[in-house]
Amino acid sequence: MSQPDGQSNTLDNLLTESRTFPPSEDFAAQANATSALYGQADADREAFWAEQASRLQWDTEWDQ
Repeated sequence: MSQPDGQSNTLDNLLTESRTFPPSEDFAAQANATSALYGQADADREAFWAEQASRLQWDTEWDQ
């Protein structure tokens, strides 16, 4: 079943959405992930996730 051109264009526009919606200051203030945490992850992604994984209890220790 085909769609009218206007409806197809609307769907295409929704699929290519590029706007961003920053959080309010109140919401950002209560966030768990800080800019320092993002900096650690950006500096060494594998070491960052290894540290995060070490905080969990594993039945079998992970290796990668």
